[in-house]
Amino acid sequence: MKNTSFAGWLAAILLFVFCESCSTTPPPGPTISEEEMRAVAAAAISDVQKSEKFISYLNKYREENGANAVPVVKLAKTRNDTDVTGLDISPITDTLFRALSASKMVEVTLAEGELRVKAIPDSRDNKYDPNFDPDSVARPGTIRAADLILRPKVTSSMVREGRNQVVIRSFVLEMADIRTGLLVWSFSKRFGLTKEQQVVGL
Repeated sequence: MKNTSFAGWLAAILLFVFCESCSTTPPPGPTISEEEMRAVAAAAISDVQKSEKFISYLNKYREENGANAVPVVKLAKTRNDTDVTGLDISPITDTLFRALSASKMVEVTLAEGELRVKAIPDSRDNKYDPNFDPDSVARPGTIRAADLILRPKVTSSMVREGRNQVVIRSFVLEMADIRTGLLVWSFSKRFGLTKEQQVVGL
């Protein structure tokens, strides 16, 4: 009887230890704070202003289009390449839009890309409405196409830190010249969202 009790007690302890070693620290909620988004956007703008590759592109662009010419960029949809399907990344586009507009290094188009405003082509169709002065309606061929495309994404990667496996989530930006398809600038910054898991047997 004593042996049976001892065996049961030992099994309970082993089960407890095993479960503890396999425990996963829950990650923070599937959101990115406004403070983090603003910090990332500010860091990105600071980085692009110092990027030799982007400055070289900008100088060449102004040689071809005039000393005060400003390239037009369209924002692609932010991609979620993490392990969290419910991660809310939709506000990133608006945050980037405000930061890019304030930088005055580029103009952000609302006629195409993720920020496309349907009201723009609708308003241009006013020429078919006799109530509008035809001279005030935008003429065909006046919308500026984007020179650059900016693709934001949130990624995740796993690293080993002692007995822990840590999932790190990062914000990545890639800007390409639409005419050539070549990468003009890239940027990466780690977010504060991490998930730790203890490795069994270490």
